[in-house]
Amino acid sequence: MSKSQNPKRRHHHVWQHYLKPWTNNGSIWCLQDGKIFSTGTTVVAIERDFYKVSRLNNSQTIYLKKFFSFGNNETLDKNHHSFIDMVQAPYQIMEIAKKTLTQEEINEHLNNYSLNALEDYHAKIEASFAPYLKQALQKDTRFYLSDDSCIDFLHYICTQYMRTKGIKEKTIQANINSNLPDLTPMWNMMIHMFAVNIGWSLFAERQRRKLVIIENNTNTPFITGDQPAINIKAKETNQQDEFSIYYPISPSLALILCEVNQDPTYPEHGISALQVSELNQRIVRASYKQIFSHSKEYLETISKQST
Repeated sequence: MSKSQNPKRRHHHVWQHYLKPWTNNGSIWCLQDGKIFSTGTTVVAIERDFYKVSRLNNSQTIYLKKFFSFGNNETLDKNHHSFIDMVQAPYQIMEIAKKTLTQEEINEHLNNYSLNALEDYHAKIEASFAPYLKQALQKDTRFYLSDDSCIDFLHYICTQYMRTKGIKEKTIQANINSNLPDLTPMWNMMIHMFAVNIGWSLFAERQRRKLVIIENNTNTPFITGDQPAINIKAKETNQQDEFSIYYPISPSLALILCEVNQDPTYPEHGISALQVSELNQRIVRASYKQIFSHSKEYLETISKQST
């Protein structure tokens, strides 16, 4: 067996290419813990081994398959079960490989696989959306009208919604607080399974959900953060939320995927500075630790509002 791929340890939970419109000469302004600093996109929204695959024991595998079994959707059930088996397969393969490899070689292969598999998977999802992000930055959303490109878009946006540090920490802690199983070893796989479920539902409703571009011509720029895709219909009460994704793509443009049979919450043209500030505050509240902008001065304003 050939030498395994070198391990990738620095895992981004926000796509670097997505952040490019907020950069100046390769640098982006970041607000974190009350401090504002300029840095490269390679060192923000990043964590060592963030997407590492854990080897699941039999009870964890059974729990995960039951958690994502719905009974009324055989296609989704098969998709999820196949995904679990595919991600966990190398661990079974290496058991067989003990006949031809040393334990040191097996450990190296499994370690590198655990670090690279889902990081590479995220990269493929990002690459599939790259041409449509380019179109969106040119105020073109025709990709939403084609089934194939719509699927790529929804897969990307739902994965981005689920993949972040904030969502991970909140969900795992909520389970622990409810005396439910610890999702930590399973979460990096669950990201993709949740994203498929959400995307499946959104695709089924695509004819009744508008995708619009909000143009911001004010002096107040859109910001983004380490939770860049948010549900702007979410409520703080226990009642069921509606679902409308807000996703800023530059200081002057943002995507909104509307709720079923509804117009966007914010105007496509003629958005006011006050409305931009409201959307920015939603990004601030949803963020885990980091807020990004191309303007140091605007982040100073955000910082003052937060204190």
